Amino acid sequence: MNKIVSIVLVLVTSVSLSASSLSLSGSDILAPIIEKSVIDIAKKSGYEVKTNMKGTYLAIPDLLAGKTDIAIIANPRTKKLPEELIALPFAYQAAVVVVNSVNPIEEISTRQLIDIYSANTKQRSENWTQVGVDDVSLRNIVAVCTSFSDNLVVELFKFEALGGTNLGSWVNMLSKKSDVLSLIKTNNASIGIVGKADAGDMLKVLPVSKSDGSKAYAYKPDSESIFNGDYPLTLPFYIAFKKENIVKIKPLLKILLDDKIATLLDNSDFYSAPKNSRKKSIFELDIIK
Repeated sequence: MNKIVSIVLVLVTSVSLSASSLSLSGSDILAPIIEKSVIDIAKKSGYEVKTNMKGTYLAIPDLLAGKTDIAIIANPRTKKLPEELIALPFAYQAAVVVVNSVNPIEEISTRQLIDIYSANTKQRSENWTQVGVDDVSLRNIVAVCTSFSDNLVVELFKFEALGGTNLGSWVNMLSKKSDVLSLIKTNNASIGIVGKADAGDMLKVLPVSKSDGSKAYAYKPDSESIFNGDYPLTLPFYIAFKKENIVKIKPLLKILLDDKIATLLDNSDFYSAPKNSRKKSIFELDIIK
């Protein structure tokens, strides 16, 4: 009798463990920021999360094929996801334009950024007077950015600001974000493209307008303008899943939308989806049948 009970308990435990195991795939650049915490929080809640975060390109077909339960994917606003998937706002990466704090410029347009940075510009802006800054202390524009390996910031900038064109040969490519910021602080005539950055300590963050040359409103890269799509140089990341899996995966979805994970994102080079957006997503999860 004891042997039978033991066998039943083993079977029940095996089924329980299987049912409480979820899989998460997607963005490889977000993995170092959230992966461990998601696994640890889930473990405390009594279930296992298996992760395979090797990039959006691999995650979407795996999600559609049922090989993963949830995927965190990067997707430009102009690109539609497959209709079978539900997508919830999760995080954002932004290309931020910075200048020295003594520079009088207060905003910049994507048209002006093309003339400063793009190899395909018809009329390169080489000095600050060409972008409307009349200051005798400023001379030739020193255009800098991070390397191509810096969290997709350069590719994001090229896609959203430069229309997919390449950077000019005159652009200084520095190895990391801190190098760009250091140069901006010490060179009044420089302009840089980096990931998330704050004003202060000799740095000015410029609002950016999406413009082909006509006047348009410029937006700062803050949480609200990025979430609403007003700040033009952004790449959204979504939590994607199939509707039919909602009951099974809801606990993991709520962990991903929790303040703890949002804080990790905000303390990194990313912006989390605003709290109200995440609360709305959780409410919608609870009413999806």
